[in-house]
Amino acid sequence: IWRIMMSNIEVLQHNFETIKPESIFTSIIQDEDMNKSIIDEIRKTGDVQDYKTNVKAYMTGWNMNGKPGFDKLEKIIIDMTKYLSKIYYNRTIEPMISDMWGMIYKKGDYAMVHDHWPSLWSGVYYIEVPDNSGDLYFPQLKQTITPQNNQMIVFEGKTRHGVRESLSDKERIAVSFNVKETI
Repeated sequence: IWRIMMSNIEVLQHNFETIKPESIFTSIIQDEDMNKSIIDEIRKTGDVQDYKTNVKAYMTGWNMNGKPGFDKLEKIIIDMTKYLSKIYYNRTIEPMISDMWGMIYKKGDYAMVHDHWPSLWSGVYYIEVPDNSGDLYFPQLKQTITPQNNQMIVFEGKTRHGVRESLSDKERIAVSFNVKETI
């Protein structure tokens, strides 16, 4: 039991192992035109965040949805998360992208462990992934994924994750996103 103090109220945290597994979903998306458009938009937008977020890498603003290439990726993500919500939770939802941003990781860049709660789903689409450019890891799940070119990885928004330091001299280019339910 963990004890948390909130103002003058003591909150006890009870942790339980559950039967329902935590899943990570992966897919390969082959669309070179979409990828080229996304890369062009990321470079055109520039590093807006200046390494001040959990992502310690070159990062655009949060609102890349609707921009060339991102618009096509957005449709893929909406379809995928709608499907996953139905098969995983047996629930029909109308998902929407609440945030979508581009990143370029250079040698020494990484992402601190974090989550995207209260998003239902979060994920990352890897466009260009050189060797040794930093694995995606899930400390609470004790899982690590070495990303591949054109790989989409989707997980629940509450799932804690981070990116190991890039040791590559080449750039890794990716897009992250959060999905919420349209109400």
